[in-house]
Amino acid sequence: MTIEIESADFVALPLRKRIVFFGDSITENGTYIRNLEAFFLKHLPESRLEWINLGVSSETAAGTSEADHPFPRPCVHERLERALAEVRPDWAFICYGMNDGIYHPLGESRFEAYRDGVRRAVERVRGAGARVILMTPPPFDVASIGGEALPEGMDDYSFERPYVDYNSVLERYGAWVREYGEAEGLTVVDLREPLGHLIRARREADPDYRYGDGIHPNEDGHWVIARTILSRVFHLEMERIPDWAESGNREFIRLVGERRAVLNAAWREHVGHTNPNKMETPPLAEALQQAEALLPAIKRAALAEGGAESEEVREWMGDVRTDFYFGGRECVVVAPQEAAPGRPWVWRSEFFGAFADADLALLKQGWHIAYCRLSHLYGCPYAAGQMEAFRAEVAAKYTLALKPVLFGFSRGGLYALRYAALYPDRVAALYLDAPVVDIRSWPGGQGAGRGAPEEWRDCLAAYGIAQAASSPAEAARLAGEVTERLLAGLAAPARAGVPVLLVSGDADLDVPFEENGAVLKRAYQAHGGAVTTILKPGGGHHPHSLPDVTPIVEFVLAAAANHLR
Repeated sequence: MTIEIESADFVALPLRKRIVFFGDSITENGTYIRNLEAFFLKHLPESRLEWINLGVSSETAAGTSEADHPFPRPCVHERLERALAEVRPDWAFICYGMNDGIYHPLGESRFEAYRDGVRRAVERVRGAGARVILMTPPPFDVASIGGEALPEGMDDYSFERPYVDYNSVLERYGAWVREYGEAEGLTVVDLREPLGHLIRARREADPDYRYGDGIHPNEDGHWVIARTILSRVFHLEMERIPDWAESGNREFIRLVGERRAVLNAAWREHVGHTNPNKMETPPLAEALQQAEALLPAIKRAALAEGGAESEEVREWMGDVRTDFYFGGRECVVVAPQEAAPGRPWVWRSEFFGAFADADLALLKQGWHIAYCRLSHLYGCPYAAGQMEAFRAEVAAKYTLALKPVLFGFSRGGLYALRYAALYPDRVAALYLDAPVVDIRSWPGGQGAGRGAPEEWRDCLAAYGIAQAASSPAEAARLAGEVTERLLAGLAAPARAGVPVLLVSGDADLDVPFEENGAVLKRAYQAHGGAVTTILKPGGGHHPHSLPDVTPIVEFVLAAAANHLR
């Protein structure tokens, strides 16, 4: 079995997919889908993803409806088979729950109807040959509703008079979606945690903050939904809000919104639904032509507003920092006041700006600092290829040395090692601080360390193990093979003369030294490589680096001097 090949299929950014979204009024609103299409049109213009919004207001998967709802709530199962035949999707997102509990306290019959409805939807989508992505119901924020919320024990509830603690009902629904999705091997996008964090953070800053109307998110919420999908499904991690998403009224995003409005209405009415509120729209074929005709103007606006890279220049610790996108990923380059001879640079594989005393010391000596956000890919073969593309881009664009010194902290150490094993002639040196080496140790937690269950699931998926393993024991065995291949592959940088500085605490409970750093040291030295080790007595996983970074800086400068000679 060649796990690396399978992992690329799972985590690589798709260039062509037909992606459909089934959901209620939150999906019908379409803002998060607009944000997704905008992101790809702006920052990954070579992709040709087709986004089809089939959200219908008031819809459920359960077939439930309040007695005083203005009309019987639509149920997705009335149209699902028809929709799948019309759309023929590659991927299908399913997001229900907000309406399914019909704003009542938790009731077992309603809960079972919801579970059954979601299960049947998944089976139908799978039967059509599409990948299923489940989304948990978003939060219900009682503090944002405009009307009255009712206590438990009342005769009836509705979206206009909801149960005051309805969010706890949705929490149960969301927990089941996560459990069911994991058991079925599905990708699950948990919207509850990130949207809940948004609500708490905004309300802490402004006690009067309103999360839309408590049911439907505002613009902030729709960006968080899009960002979460980018992370969980496309493996694109975002910390910054793109300028087009933050402003919302620039020409580029206005045109994308216009395109989405045409497509959303046409697809919704073409497939059909039982909501009596219909949209006026031209026939689907005509709407598709209208939407296509908007693309040239959208592309011109994207270029006028910074293009795919969308560079932003600002000050960082007294030096010039440039933020930009490369391959859809957030990147950073910090330039010194005056570049050192040979234009050397440090490449942070993860955690830019954290424990950065050595970075800052080298900046003062004329080194550039660079970073590309490849979080949650765990140095898998696809990620290593993306790293090499970034290195080549940065070296050419900023006229930097061909071989950077990689700084790998914690899981970033795994990224750096995987890269060095595949591209040994592109590395001047490795500074590894409490590095992950054996994924069974972290995030697997199968040794002395604490482990991280969610990251372990992500890691297994990134390497294709989750798809290949039929049991936890087999997953552990395959993870061990990944580590064995890494250790064998380190013969290449060892032969190439790439020196390693290893800094670790001997009491690290997260990434235990004996299961990681010590394993690396033995393997690298067995290959003939040079390892300088600084072991911190009683030191845990944090803080990284050293109180006095002089040994780190001296190691880096010596490695660079040897390389330049």
